[in-house]
Amino acid sequence: MKTDRIELLANAPVTKAIMVMSLPVVLGMMVQVLYNLVDTFFIGKLGDPNQLAAANLAMPAFILMMALGGMIGTGASSYISRSLGEKKQEQADKTLTIGFALCFFLGAIVTVVGILFLKPLVSVLGASADTSGFASEYVFVLFLGGIPIMANYAMGQLLRAEGDAIGSMVGMFLGTVTNIILDPIFIFVFGMGVRGAAIATVLGNLISLSYYLLHYAQHKTLLQIKPKLFSFDKTIFREIFSIGIPASLSQVLMGVALIVLNNIAAGYSDIVVAGLGVSTRIMSIGTFVFMGFAAGCQPLVGYNYGAKNFTRVREIIMQGILITSIIGVVLSLFLGVFAKSITGVFTSTPEVVEAATIILRALILSLPFIGGQMLSTVTVQALGKALPALFLSISRQGLFFLPLLLLLNAVFGFKGFIYAQPATDVLMFLVSSSILWSILRKEVRIASREKSDKRENPVELSKDLVMETLE
Repeated sequence: MKTDRIELLANAPVTKAIMVMSLPVVLGMMVQVLYNLVDTFFIGKLGDPNQLAAANLAMPAFILMMALGGMIGTGASSYISRSLGEKKQEQADKTLTIGFALCFFLGAIVTVVGILFLKPLVSVLGASADTSGFASEYVFVLFLGGIPIMANYAMGQLLRAEGDAIGSMVGMFLGTVTNIILDPIFIFVFGMGVRGAAIATVLGNLISLSYYLLHYAQHKTLLQIKPKLFSFDKTIFREIFSIGIPASLSQVLMGVALIVLNNIAAGYSDIVVAGLGVSTRIMSIGTFVFMGFAAGCQPLVGYNYGAKNFTRVREIIMQGILITSIIGVVLSLFLGVFAKSITGVFTSTPEVVEAATIILRALILSLPFIGGQMLSTVTVQALGKALPALFLSISRQGLFFLPLLLLLNAVFGFKGFIYAQPATDVLMFLVSSSILWSILRKEVRIASREKSDKRENPVELSKDLVMETLE
């Protein structure tokens, strides 16, 4: 089985490799979407727009926690994939072990700090007098679950780094099923409302994390968590944070952007906040599909880049962008046609349905472009290009979205407010793809020069031939 994974990463037809690696992740991501949609569905059934708005206001806190988990998961995954491509098994095991320990350490810090500063944080999130109590209940529970939320998110990425997309998907599936079962019990049977939804979310993450730990403990993985390998290895820490920080900055800025977005929405009304929450949760269907393809392609790119197979790297990227663009167009058309019916599933309040429908029909214009930009950004991360990865990570929300949001809202009011994200995603696709192709062209030129130099050096050429023969 372990040999089959390496064969898939190195030699399988590109389209097949992308599908085998990505579809389980996409299915797992769809399970993650259910986390969002199920909470929205059951909270919407309470018939209270204030609780629905509170769940949306709490989302930035959840995103920021996942950003920290993603910092470890993405950074360690990138280095693990490259280490496997370079045949450095022990270095990959050591990176996994260090990443695992960091998740628990950061999770504990988030729990303590979050609870201490709960009240001012809820105020910053944009809660009004009518929503602050509900938002505080939701966010408090999320902070209590800091370790399982963050570690669960990171461990799924670490499994995918070694090609175990199925194991990652199963973990996410178990967590979501737990959430689906517990949501109505805590919300309605125990009468906890929005606080019950948060408890169900935390317990779902805990179940997923427990599965991942058991998966490693039973030696069903290519890599192993080995406590004896833990150390403050400067190389590994540098690799994790040089790639992980740019990746997490993207999610941190997403959380900040959502805070600004919610505050602007609150300026219109709590109904708009609730409608924005419903529409963005529905949009997460497309976003998570594309995240699944990007995550599935990351180990393929990382392995083949480590093996210096640039032709395969280029083909993986081109096929990935084509697939995600087609999906984006189809999904955009579907959601546009059935927008009102779909938003009506999550709330029975006519005003919220109307606001959510208008916002959703604006946001779907992003869908044909999100996949390509995510794939380009994740590929730059997988190549270990820290500075370009940092630039791309801060560009979408920091350099484009926030300025456009403030400008368009000031000039065009509500219409500018809802069309800022599509304008951002078109620009981001053009920028990210241009940077990626520029990096690849440079890498190919460097590899060609090195190969040419070896041909001119008989000693080096003979060494390569001996190594190829031994392999």
